[in-house]
Amino acid sequence: MKLLQAALDLFNIEETFRVLDQVGRYVDIIELGTPLMVAEGARAVKAVKDRYPDKTVFADIKVMDGGGVVPKPVLEAGADMVSVLAAADDNTVRAAIALAREYHAQVLVDMCSVKDIAGRAREIEGMNPDYICVHVGYDIQSTGADPIEELRKLDGIRCKKAIAGGIGLSTFEAAVSSAADTIISGGGIYNQPNMGEVAAKMREILDRYNGKLI
Repeated sequence: MKLLQAALDLFNIEETFRVLDQVGRYVDIIELGTPLMVAEGARAVKAVKDRYPDKTVFADIKVMDGGGVVPKPVLEAGADMVSVLAAADDNTVRAAIALAREYHAQVLVDMCSVKDIAGRAREIEGMNPDYICVHVGYDIQSTGADPIEELRKLDGIRCKKAIAGGIGLSTFEAAVSSAADTIISGGGIYNQPNMGEVAAKMREILDRYNGKLI
C-alpha cells in the first residue's frame, strides 16, 4: 500500500493549519518540515498531532549528531516518525533508530547530499530503519535532478523507500508507478492556489494504484 506524504515546509503553526484544513483529509503522513521545526519546535508536533490524531505525524528534524538525544523533544510531543541524515555517522543513525523504538516511532533516513547513494543505502539497510528516502534537495532541484531516476539507485534495497524533491501533480503518477512506498510532495501541493484539488487528485491517483474504490 503506497502512501501520500505532504511536506509542509512552512514557518508557523497557523499557516500549517490553513494548509491542512484544505489537504489534510487526503494525505496519509503529515510532514512538519525542517523550517517549521526550526521556527516552532516540538510544540508544532503536539499541535498537529492533537488535531490529527489518526494521521502519521513526521518531524523532519534531519538529525546529524546526537541521535540518541536530539529527537527526544519531538518524540515526547507525539511524533510518529523522525528523520536522520544518511550522511551522519553510523553511531548517530543507530542511536536515532534505537531512541525512536523506545517511543514506538519510525525513522526515515534521508539520503540528501549523499554522493554514493547505492553504497550508503546498503550500509543503512543493515541498521533496520523504517524508510530510506531518496531526496533531491531544495537547493539542487533547479539542476534538473530527477528523484525518480535517483530512486533506481536503491534497486535491491529491501526496506521501505520514500521519494522526495520537486514532485507535483504533473510527475505524481510517474512517482506512484516507481518503486517508492511513500511519495512526498511539498510545494507541489501547498504552493498551488487550488491545493485542495491538487491533493484530491493525488489521492485519486494513489487510490487507483492501490486498487481501492474511488
